Amino acid sequence: MNFDLSEEQGLLRDLIEKFAGDRYDPVRRLAYVREPSGFDPAGWATLADMGVLAFPFGEELGGFGGGGVELITIMEAMGRAVAVEPLLPVVILGGGLLERAGTEEQKAEWLPRLISGEISAAFAHGEHSARFNQDRVTVRVMTNGGGGVILNGAKHVVLGGAFAQILLVSAVDASGNVALYLVRGDAEGLRRRDYRLSDGSVASDISFVHVRAEPMAGDMAAIAATLGDGRLAVCAELVGLMGMMFDATLDYVKTRQQFGQPIGHFQAIQHRMADNYARLELARSQLYRAAALDASDPAREAAIAGAKSYISANALSLGEDAVQLHGGIGTTEELMVGQAFKRVLMLTSLFGDSDWEQRRYLALTGRA
Repeated sequence: MNFDLSEEQGLLRDLIEKFAGDRYDPVRRLAYVREPSGFDPAGWATLADMGVLAFPFGEELGGFGGGGVELITIMEAMGRAVAVEPLLPVVILGGGLLERAGTEEQKAEWLPRLISGEISAAFAHGEHSARFNQDRVTVRVMTNGGGGVILNGAKHVVLGGAFAQILLVSAVDASGNVALYLVRGDAEGLRRRDYRLSDGSVASDISFVHVRAEPMAGDMAAIAATLGDGRLAVCAELVGLMGMMFDATLDYVKTRQQFGQPIGHFQAIQHRMADNYARLELARSQLYRAAALDASDPAREAAIAGAKSYISANALSLGEDAVQLHGGIGTTEELMVGQAFKRVLMLTSLFGDSDWEQRRYLALTGRA
């Protein structure tokens, strides 16, 4: 298979690498994470000015019409930089669902503002009782006396919910059908509880008490497709994080001295680094295989589930080795390795951990 990027895709990767190279080191990254929203608004505005926020959207909406390869190219580069800008929750999940499931009026009103960086969108789907089951929805929708729609219930671990101007919420009607609704972030009756995840990013638990909402055009099919893109983006970011941690550890074992020589001269260390190199390359192959499948291919969902399972397990193993081989300092935030491993811990359990994704893969391929 040809894994080379096209000229345009290579330029996209170089754009992200230049952005990260100008802005990121361990100290500055921690400063960004400590912002109230978990990222630096100036960095987000820079990505908008560069056109990065437009990459997945159709050209008729002001985007670039990027597909799976463009998605993994950007997210792998973001992972290698351990970047904190919320492309996953705002652009891929929130924006992607708005493009798939929004009415023409909703897309015309909100997508240009999202692409410009003026507003953020968040996908509120997960619930406390559902854990990783994306089909379980208990938030209820009903009509009020004036013919409008109101929501009641709660959503759990809403990525980007703390700073989103619009929320895209899944809810079930009296007939038991799941549909999507747009809720403004300042709606009366909406309550947020914001908190930090293990990597320092901000998530929210959001409750809805007779909250006014606008019906959207999509259903569970749009939700499944958006979560598929989200899983693929997580896989790509994990591969980028794995590459960063491997390279940093390889440089370190070449210089850290023990018994009068670099520890990289010891055969046991060489074996572990060889194993981790194999993990990284096999993870990248799983990522490229999943990204190469067209969105309409019925095998795509299973390929992404398999990739998410394999990459999550191996990212954890490589990250644990990277931290251990750095010694005590590897557990601190003084090095980017320690910060990267915290991001790995969060991403590997997002949407489903390795065991859950393995079970999904087996079910989707008829092997369960």
